[in-house]
Amino acid sequence: MTKTRYRYNLILTILLLTGFIFTSWFSLIIAKQSLFNGIENDALPLTSHLIHTDLQKQLQAPIIISAQMAHNTFLHAWLIDNKENKQLLFEYLRQTRREFGAVTGFLVTSDDQKYYRYDGETSDLDTQSAQDQWYQETLESPNPYTLNVDLDPRDDHQAVVFVNHKIQHKGQVLGVTGVGVKLDHLKRLIDKYQHTYDRKVYFIDHKGRLLFYNDSTFTDATLTDKFGIHSTKLLNQNNYKLRLEQDKKTIFINSRYLEQFGWYLVVEQTLTQDKSFSDTLYINLFMGVVITAVILASAQLTFNHYQKRLEKMATFDKLTNTHNRQAFEPLLQKALHKARTQFTPLTMLILDVDHFKQVNDEHGHLAGDKVLAQVAQVCKSVVKSRGVTCRWGGEEFVILLPKTTLDNGYELAQQIHDELNKSPCEVKVTASIGIAQYHVDESEDGLLKRADAALYRAKSTGRNRTVLAEAA
Repeated sequence: MTKTRYRYNLILTILLLTGFIFTSWFSLIIAKQSLFNGIENDALPLTSHLIHTDLQKQLQAPIIISAQMAHNTFLHAWLIDNKENKQLLFEYLRQTRREFGAVTGFLVTSDDQKYYRYDGETSDLDTQSAQDQWYQETLESPNPYTLNVDLDPRDDHQAVVFVNHKIQHKGQVLGVTGVGVKLDHLKRLIDKYQHTYDRKVYFIDHKGRLLFYNDSTFTDATLTDKFGIHSTKLLNQNNYKLRLEQDKKTIFINSRYLEQFGWYLVVEQTLTQDKSFSDTLYINLFMGVVITAVILASAQLTFNHYQKRLEKMATFDKLTNTHNRQAFEPLLQKALHKARTQFTPLTMLILDVDHFKQVNDEHGHLAGDKVLAQVAQVCKSVVKSRGVTCRWGGEEFVILLPKTTLDNGYELAQQIHDELNKSPCEVKVTASIGIAQYHVDESEDGLLKRADAALYRAKSTGRNRTVLAEAA
């Protein structure tokens, strides 16, 4: 393989491998970015929308029930008439709870802050305790109702969403009433997204507390504990997207403010930056190497094929399928060098087809071409591997016979005469041959001139014969 071919293969290999590496890396980056954008702009917002829709369905009824209770004529009359006949109140709360499937129904009076529950139990609120702060928050809220999630010991420590609605009469707050519900279906939906899609779903109240977090278990963790410096931005924007890189993990967070409930709905998904992306890159590179090898092999086969064809076109005569003069000259120089350095004989034959012009004139050039092809075939069949046959020009052929003496060359010339005589060619021809043996102190031109002079004498003395060259 030539240096040019090596250089060609090296450049092609570098270009292909560079292209595959860049394409694989760029495709991986695009795929990764597409995945991240899909999570941020599609998956998490869709999950948030579904959760919000489900929450609206579940809390719409309790909010309406609490509003009806707050405007109920019986409750207004009972509070104004000094709270007589408590059994009627308990019966009303029980009936409301039973009809609407609530966990609890309650009433809190403003003047003495007495807590009445559907089951007939009463207790005093302690507004200084964290458990009863919801009451003061409801009174201070500009909205007619508030929502809070609590583990109420009065309800077997169940996680319950309480709808607290103010009872107002002539601008005065007489008390707070409402119901408490368990969002079982919402919990199941949250569990589904947490376990099936590896997404955490939780809510944040106006105080920054996380609700239904960690598999629907309420925790006292705050927003700052979870998001640090991003917590302020999250609470100040109705929609907020956040991407965090932590410990080889990418955390995607999407939040939206639910104005109807005063909560923030947060959907979180974590992607572990495992070996999948790098493995994909390595696989692509491996495939690139394989494809490169296949392309190089195909290119090499194609290159060799066309190179052989070009070499043959450049070194062989198309008509006679023998070496042409351009290719013969370096072969002659190489043979002369070996003859000089190895002290071996070298014989040259120059053959000329007799009266070839008459063949063309009488039978046409196509017949002449067939004659030349037949003469070349006879020469090659006689010489075989002992030498090289070349079309020197027109109807002349040169035969180079390394390691062949003048006598052996003469014998081969006679065989050529015999074969031409027996040739099946439609136009019978003869040939004149001049033979010369190389002398060590002889030049290339000198050998050719002596062989050509011998040919001239063969043609001058009757043709169809072989003449040996004179000594140099």
